[in-house]
Amino acid sequence: MARRELLQLGHTYQPDKHTIAGFYVSEKLDGTRCFWDGGLSRGCVTAAVPYASVLDPKTGRRKAKIKPVATGLWSRYGNPIMAPDWFLNRLPCCPLDGELWAGRGNFQLCRSICAGDAPDERFDQIQYAVYSTPPLPQVFCDGEIKNANMLREINRARIETWVRDRATDLPDFVCVDPTATFDDELLFLREMIPSQDDRVFMHQQFKLPHDEAAAKATADAFLQRVLDKGGEGIVLRDPAATWRPKRVKSLLKYKPFEDAEAVVTGFVAGKEGKQGNVLGKIGALKFKWGNVEFEIGSGMTMAQRELHGSDARLHAVAHPGDELPSGFHGKHFQLGQVITFKYRELSDDGVPKEARYWRKRDAVE
Repeated sequence: MARRELLQLGHTYQPDKHTIAGFYVSEKLDGTRCFWDGGLSRGCVTAAVPYASVLDPKTGRRKAKIKPVATGLWSRYGNPIMAPDWFLNRLPCCPLDGELWAGRGNFQLCRSICAGDAPDERFDQIQYAVYSTPPLPQVFCDGEIKNANMLREINRARIETWVRDRATDLPDFVCVDPTATFDDELLFLREMIPSQDDRVFMHQQFKLPHDEAAAKATADAFLQRVLDKGGEGIVLRDPAATWRPKRVKSLLKYKPFEDAEAVVTGFVAGKEGKQGNVLGKIGALKFKWGNVEFEIGSGMTMAQRELHGSDARLHAVAHPGDELPSGFHGKHFQLGQVITFKYRELSDDGVPKEARYWRKRDAVE
């Protein structure tokens, strides 16, 4: 069975490899990726929704914890996002793909609001920036989703029957044609999303020049403006491309740093140095990333470097620069925890260069 993802993913833009003349460009928002199924699954038992993530990818068995009721809003890994009714009532009866967002620099706030098992009273701080309206035949095409966060076989015939049954309760439900291009999607969204809504809005897209050199220069200038405002990067989209639930070259991410996720495998005791005294604290985190093991000592605040318990602190003072025994851990970090780090590029051995801690991964995925 063909491999696929739940949603469409992009590649990293490489100026010497990719052609972007005539593409759309937009700011890459630092929030929670979110798919709205048009309300088809709202109020359904989550486990009964044929595209919900109900299996543990590690064991293949049913997850120990599944949010009981779906809202129609889904994370990129098929988990319900528990938005309040007043927010859901503002969404149109058509599929949407976009980002739940709390503003630049508020990633952790956004994730904490969206990750709960019940609607968070702080949801009034969340906006839904919509950049696509994927056609359901493409969203639900046959294939297997198999990654570290989701394991699910998608059967189009089964889902189409389920959709028909659900759509009888949604007489206003509409969807773009399966052959719709990104240009077509934008035209459709302009009809479906009220321009005056400050909670749910079309994410602003700008067209690049059709001359390649001018397009690259415009994209670089736009990226710099986004970075100057505290943003993290930009996204480039081919106006003639059709939506596909996989990683596609018609969708490109452009950032000064790459980011990836890794598992914390250990802690290195800090020591006195020119960059600051971290004696008795965490000097570096040890990670395993694929087959590569490495350390990250940058990007953590002093508070995040705190160790848990006096025994751990005393041991770190007595053994600066050494790896701490497995029984010790930090106040902020635990062994086995998944974190996100940033890096400039990979060495010839596949080790991330200039790696810095960025943030902990939240459970919303």
